[in-house]
Amino acid sequence: MSAELQNPKPAHVAIRVAGNGDLSLQGFRCRSCGAVMMDQPMACRACTSRTPPEAFTVGDRGHVVTWSTVLRSFPGVKTPFVSAIVDLEGGLTVKGTIRDVDPDVIHVGLPVSLVFDDAGGARTADGAPYVGFHFVKAGAAE
Repeated sequence: MSAELQNPKPAHVAIRVAGNGDLSLQGFRCRSCGAVMMDQPMACRACTSRTPPEAFTVGDRGHVVTWSTVLRSFPGVKTPFVSAIVDLEGGLTVKGTIRDVDPDVIHVGLPVSLVFDDAGGARTADGAPYVGFHFVKAGAAE
């Protein structure tokens, strides 16, 4: 997390902010069948078990499953950008933007790292920054 983000608020339900300010992504695993989900459902979508799922911290590394280079978007959104589906450590699959990468070098299996940062400058009513996530090519964030 960037040092300038004081008292960040999650812009996504799966983002967790620890008391010390550390950020992570949370997933849920069905205790009956092992299916992994981003939100906490009332019943497992895979096996319909109503046993409460187990929360876990998702790893910050993964690989690209598929992607698209977006050439047209809403006014104010800089294009082109890369929108991707990423399998993260722990089994969670999420959609996000891959930043600071040449679209021509992206391929299925490309290793990426999860990065948290200011969610586009959005702020709460009391001025706290919202924090979101994106991906970078593995090694670029270290």
